[in-house]
Amino acid sequence: MYLGNFHSIEPPHQVSQNESLDWLSSAHHLAQRDQTHTKEDYLKLLHRVGCSEQQINRRFFFVPDVGEKNWAENKIYPIHTKNRGVSMHHRHEYYHEIVQKLFGQIYDSRSFPDDMIHVSCTGYVSPSAAQLVALRSPKPVTVTHSYHMGCYGAFPALRMAAGFLANDLILGQKQSVDLVHTELCSLHLNPEDPTLEQMVIQSLFADGCIAYRMSHERPPTGFKILSLYEEIIPNSADAMEWMVSDWGMKMTLSKDVPSMVGAVIPEFTHRWLKSRGYNLAEIQRNAVFAVHPGGPKIIDQVEKQLELNSSQVEASRRLLFSRGNMSSATLPHLWERILADSSIPSGTKIISYAFGPGLTVCGGLMEKL
Repeated sequence: MYLGNFHSIEPPHQVSQNESLDWLSSAHHLAQRDQTHTKEDYLKLLHRVGCSEQQINRRFFFVPDVGEKNWAENKIYPIHTKNRGVSMHHRHEYYHEIVQKLFGQIYDSRSFPDDMIHVSCTGYVSPSAAQLVALRSPKPVTVTHSYHMGCYGAFPALRMAAGFLANDLILGQKQSVDLVHTELCSLHLNPEDPTLEQMVIQSLFADGCIAYRMSHERPPTGFKILSLYEEIIPNSADAMEWMVSDWGMKMTLSKDVPSMVGAVIPEFTHRWLKSRGYNLAEIQRNAVFAVHPGGPKIIDQVEKQLELNSSQVEASRRLLFSRGNMSSATLPHLWERILADSSIPSGTKIISYAFGPGLTVCGGLMEKL
């Protein structure tokens, strides 16, 4: 089976990392009604614990509020009247409005598949934007929702798509499945919570939208899918959570996640590739490693523990620098960039990793066409 026909949409609002940290410090200062700490206190804290401009240059957003300090005009963060921002209900209304437009834009220039998988952890409305756009198709389109997986969300969706295409006897013959990621991480900030953990998270995440297609037919450019694999790390359930709250989605993220991933990634990779008949040493020498840039330290740990050359993870660092962490949409953006990179020749093996609550570790092996 193959992946191809990538189509990403760049969010209209871009903010440099320094500008975003300055906005966050203003938001936190305004949200604290007792005014114990100054804006400068919060800015120093963000620069101390958050991602720096050397790690992330800028981030892109579908929510126009980020960077906008005319608080009375803000749709999600009118902090002068609502110190946590608007309710979960209003955030989801905004999400649905934006995502309907994104699906419309995608399928204005794209043929409809047999199946569509909508991937997101930042907004859930039913009927979804995916279902509504499927009604425009001249043929029936089956819609499946793959929600709340977080940063590793591309992998469950890939497994679903592979199952749909392989199971003719039960599901009928299918030729193609579209996977569409719509992540509006900027909807889920809480300016009232200035803990160190939240400062790190707020300095890292951005918005992303991308569609791509899995099919039996080899595309002109794309990847051949060779193997998918997933494990849950024992005794790690408390390290990362994505929880519904009354104001939005709240993430918890342990500072130990990079070291926890690093501790298991060599054995995970060896066990996976050996069971599928691949030579780990050969892949370590020659493959490109598409590491989901959950943060700079995640990339550092994979590079160190697998004894890779810095060039093998350079694509991950460049994407983090130019876009930040777009949750489940990040890895597909990375694949799109690898396809466009003429310095990575056809036939190159691509090892992909992503991580999320569980802690869940996912791996994928593909070959660039």
